[in-house]
Amino acid sequence: MKIQDVFAKLDFSLKEIMKIIDNTAKGIAIIVDDNERLIGTITDGDIRRALLNGISLEEKAKKITNTNCVFVHENYSDTFIKNIFISKKIMQIPVVDENMKVVDILFFNDLHNNAKEKENYALIMAGGLGTRLRPLTEEIPKPMLRVGDRPILETIIIQLRDFGYKNILISVNYKSHIIEDYFQDGQNFGVKIKYIYEPKRMGTAGAIKLAQQYLDKHFFVINGDILTKLNFEKLMNYHIENENCITIASRKYDINVPYGVLQLEDDKVVKLTEKPTINNFVSGGIYCLDPIVIDYIPDFEYYDITTLIEKIIRENKCIGSFPITEYWMDIGYIEDYNRANEDYFKIFKR
Repeated sequence: MKIQDVFAKLDFSLKEIMKIIDNTAKGIAIIVDDNERLIGTITDGDIRRALLNGISLEEKAKKITNTNCVFVHENYSDTFIKNIFISKKIMQIPVVDENMKVVDILFFNDLHNNAKEKENYALIMAGGLGTRLRPLTEEIPKPMLRVGDRPILETIIIQLRDFGYKNILISVNYKSHIIEDYFQDGQNFGVKIKYIYEPKRMGTAGAIKLAQQYLDKHFFVINGDILTKLNFEKLMNYHIENENCITIASRKYDINVPYGVLQLEDDKVVKLTEKPTINNFVSGGIYCLDPIVIDYIPDFEYYDITTLIEKIIRENKCIGSFPITEYWMDIGYIEDYNRANEDYFKIFKR
């Protein structure tokens, strides 16, 4: 990656900024002037907070740029940098020369690449039939389809491992022996894997119930067909800090209406909007859950996570949304699979 890949200008839209963060997978865009001098930064967290506050992606970067960002000059010491990362609790630091021109960027993960191991489990849903991806899934479970140089499921497991989440549960059913033969107990991948066997299709929440004996701490649930550069540690911290029963990792999804949309009051037109864009948040297939929600799931029944979420809402319990600003792809159809293979070496193999 070239340093210029993360550069942006104040007049860029937040949508353009989000694309930079997405494409580089570095969690930051550096706002510079025409001479590449530092003005400020926008992180994935800044974008996430903007989305949660209802700020449009058409707004300019100027609206949320942090002009008081932390930066360092060249000829820094490693000890000095480590102390800044720890004391300021930040993930990236721009490096500037004597003229404030940005010449490098430092990342916390590069200096602390051995993430502290967490006790939380991650339950990966890998028991589906993958019917929408046939004929690719006639002989192999969908999570075992190769994207890039490895199965989708392996990419998910490695990402969790790199954030310190090494306790992995895999819910299996269809052609489960292929998954078990490949991963075994997880030792070769630096994790510890246990398998949850669905005697029949149980739905996402039904599989959670089967895994209850392991889930005494906050835990992840992840669909086995998701490719993302989501920061799992940030998601878990957000979930716990906000005391949510469930936190849904969400993705902003725009629908472009190709017609003029009428706003009516009775039978009178009070407004006409030409070809509007409707903004929605959709579930990203990744969740954090408090173990207490398992008590809401019936035993040995098909029970989907959407039903569980609706039940928790009716109980007036807290359900949070954590916008995914990083790369995300739900591999549901052949065209998604082809696109993921095109993206893989740009996004996951830098």
